[in-house]
Amino acid sequence: MSNILSEMLEKMGLTSYRRPVSILFSDQLLNDKLYLQYFEASQSINKDFLKATALCFSTDSTIALKKFIGVQVAVDQICDSGQYFRTTGVIVAAEQGASDGALTSYLLTIEDPLSILDKRINNRIFIDKSVIYVVDTIIKEWYQCSSMFMFYLRLNLEGLKKTYPAHAQITQRNESDKQFILRLLAEHGINAMLQEQTPFVDSFCTALQPQKLCLIDHNAYFKQLDRKIIRFHRSSAAETQDSITHFSAKRSMQPTQVHGHRWRADLIKQEDFLQTSKHHHSDHYANEKSGLDTALEIKPACIADLEGHSATPQANLSQLETTVENQINQYNLLAKVFIAKSTVRDAAIGQWFQLEGHELIDQHKDDDNRYLIFAKKFYCQNNIPKQLNDHFNHLLKQSQWTHFISDTLGERQENELVLHRKNTVIVPEYNALADKPRATMMHCKVVGPSNEVVHVDELGRIKVRFPFLIKPKDNQHDGGSGTNDHDNDSAWVPVLNAFAGTNFGERYLPRIGEIVLVSHLDADIDRPIVIGRVHEAARYPAKFDHKGKLPETRYLSGVKTAEIEGNGFSQLRFDDTQGQISAQLHNSFAASQINLGQLSFPKEDESSKDRGTGFEIRTDSYGAVRAGNGLLITSYAQTNANGEHMYAEEAKQQISKSYEYAKSLSEVAKQHQTDEITTVEQLKSFAENIQKDIAKFNRAMLLLSSPSGIGLSTAENIHLTSDQDINQIAKGNLHASTQKNFVAHAIEKISLFAVKQGMKLIAAHGKTEIHAQTDAMDIIADKVLKIISKKKSVEIAADQEILLNVKGNYIKLTPDHIELGTQGEIKAYTKQFIKYGPKTIDYAIPKDPYNEMFILKNPQGDAVAGFAYKIVTASGQIFRGISNENGETIRLGSGYQGCQFEIYADDGEDTDPNSDDELDSNDDASDPEDFDETNNSENEE
Repeated sequence: MSNILSEMLEKMGLTSYRRPVSILFSDQLLNDKLYLQYFEASQSINKDFLKATALCFSTDSTIALKKFIGVQVAVDQICDSGQYFRTTGVIVAAEQGASDGALTSYLLTIEDPLSILDKRINNRIFIDKSVIYVVDTIIKEWYQCSSMFMFYLRLNLEGLKKTYPAHAQITQRNESDKQFILRLLAEHGINAMLQEQTPFVDSFCTALQPQKLCLIDHNAYFKQLDRKIIRFHRSSAAETQDSITHFSAKRSMQPTQVHGHRWRADLIKQEDFLQTSKHHHSDHYANEKSGLDTALEIKPACIADLEGHSATPQANLSQLETTVENQINQYNLLAKVFIAKSTVRDAAIGQWFQLEGHELIDQHKDDDNRYLIFAKKFYCQNNIPKQLNDHFNHLLKQSQWTHFISDTLGERQENELVLHRKNTVIVPEYNALADKPRATMMHCKVVGPSNEVVHVDELGRIKVRFPFLIKPKDNQHDGGSGTNDHDNDSAWVPVLNAFAGTNFGERYLPRIGEIVLVSHLDADIDRPIVIGRVHEAARYPAKFDHKGKLPETRYLSGVKTAEIEGNGFSQLRFDDTQGQISAQLHNSFAASQINLGQLSFPKEDESSKDRGTGFEIRTDSYGAVRAGNGLLITSYAQTNANGEHMYAEEAKQQISKSYEYAKSLSEVAKQHQTDEITTVEQLKSFAENIQKDIAKFNRAMLLLSSPSGIGLSTAENIHLTSDQDINQIAKGNLHASTQKNFVAHAIEKISLFAVKQGMKLIAAHGKTEIHAQTDAMDIIADKVLKIISKKKSVEIAADQEILLNVKGNYIKLTPDHIELGTQGEIKAYTKQFIKYGPKTIDYAIPKDPYNEMFILKNPQGDAVAGFAYKIVTASGQIFRGISNENGETIRLGSGYQGCQFEIYADDGEDTDPNSDDELDSNDDASDPEDFDETNNSENEE
């Protein structure tokens, strides 16, 4: 039964070898059961490679339609040359028509093998790969996952001449694999064309072969038809060869200039490029003056890996130029097109020919008369006996497929060709707004190396994993990039900042594992940008001080960080609770804080216990307040901060008054021939450094002032030191009280002066000593001078002489005699005089300790200032110093024992250098009488 129809046709002389058009299935069972009556198809470069319909009849009405799906099929037409011209495709749909018991009609939809890729919609990402790599990878994956596809298509890259660099990121988003491939190729100006491995076959039984998907970026790849020349010939006239029967041109207005522009983040400016079409669009206006301009906004340029680890090149103007040039070529292609109707059965798309026999066209020469076949629509049918034809037409009417009734078709075969001149650059049509998926906002996960918490580059960009990447097998070609939860899951993604300047702005870097919201620049799926983060699930909002939760603490706002791999944190917290409004800068280490306003304890609820008002700076660790131009600490009020911050006029006035008091008292001291306060002028100078008008200090001073007192308290020691003078002035009393010793030392002198009520020097217990160890001592009283020993004796001793004198009358005691002298009488009231022989009492005069300084001089006898020296005593003790402006060393003391020492230039060693830098090798300070008080030994260098 299956061969009844074939046998019937054979008897009529319509063998397969004599049919104008035949069909061959990859399933031999179908070859035995189906007869092709009608075939129509459309083919094109770049878009619909093949869309075809085949009308078949069979004596078998039980063929399951699924038998057809996915079957490779070839339709062969006999050409005027006697060769079979083959068109190959894949059956993607099948429909069973009417059946009358003898015959059944079948309508088959045939498409190119790439249409199989239209049946899989995918989401994936390619990192640091070129467009050619992407296409090749997808095709190879289909070879692995589809045994059917592997035999239907081969990728051919021979038509590529240009180099295609890697892209930081190429994203497929809710696109079929076919859409994705064609979109990428169009975006880069690469043509795609489907070709037969062998366009001409020896017979319709020739084995099926895979087709070639050719990628082409230059016109030179397009070959000439085998017949080279096609003649123009009206169909009404007799013609033995296939020819073009109708030829027309069509021109449309298109933009003549393209002004492309894009953002260059690496240059921080807009980059643009203008190109004018070289195509002659109109006789009435020049391209530059037509006003037909297209402002083409192109996706922002990508900043590649800053450390050069990426194969993606840095952005450059040539990328923009290429895009603009492709757009111009696209407009040129649309501006002029030729339409031809022909009977040329072997007119293959992607091939060119020369047209002859047309009176107008023949006027053109060379490439202007050569035409590339860009698209083709054609139909063909078999010529069968009328009886059988009527049978077929009856079934077609029942199936409502009247379009295929042979009586309505006219010619048995015909085609319509879309032509472009051979020298017109062929590029695919591309519209980024329409052809590329418009990206929306999405959740992404921040990823990075396993040993990192924050992974960024110098621009603060991060890596993310996109949520639509759910199939790890799609990324096996690149080590799992995209689904590894690692730093190779994306290109570097910029992070939006509200404040971003050159080396200034805000910086909140997302951490690995966080969820971020990602939008896309210009809605371009390949230009993601992080615009923020959200709290979801267990990722709760910040808990300030690790306390409380929302909504109880809803009046708190601010920023809180988290220590890397630790429990510490920092926070800037604003409390807007009524009655407790405050701000806090806090670091959990040592509870270091600055608190401002109405202070309160950390909140776990809407409010908490008050801690005070004002400000607090505190830490459990170290603290420092440092100001290079001056520091003012004052408790004088400045209500509502209505004055300048260094205003210290109150303190200045108080210091100025103290200057007047001190100066007046110093003048009185001077009148009483005692020491005046020579540093009193320093108070005036200090006060003058406090400026009122611009409220600043002229010098780097520290000023403490208070209207209500200043207190200094410590459980241990207070150290007060100055390289110059310390002035203490009080309008009232100056008190010093200690529970132990009161010790005062002065290298030069101590001077005390009281104007009105005298002085008291009293020791309640212990001995009182007053020494003038190297000079005289004067004790003078305006009235009575009393020396009293309440319980024992008074001893007055001198090494040379004691002299008592009252207006010339005297008693002189010397080591040799006692002498009395008077101008008046000497009275002696005594009971008796007793006279003995000579007698003396030995009395030890106290010795003075050795305490001297020395002057360093050069060989010329000049004092050497600023000389680093060291003094080594006989016991090995070392003293270091630098001679002062007078060449003097530090003052050394050896108690009541003389000692020897040596002076050297200081070499930093702690041992005797024994060198020629020695200034004095044996200076015996055993006798203080040999030295001046301030210049006891002049040792020359």
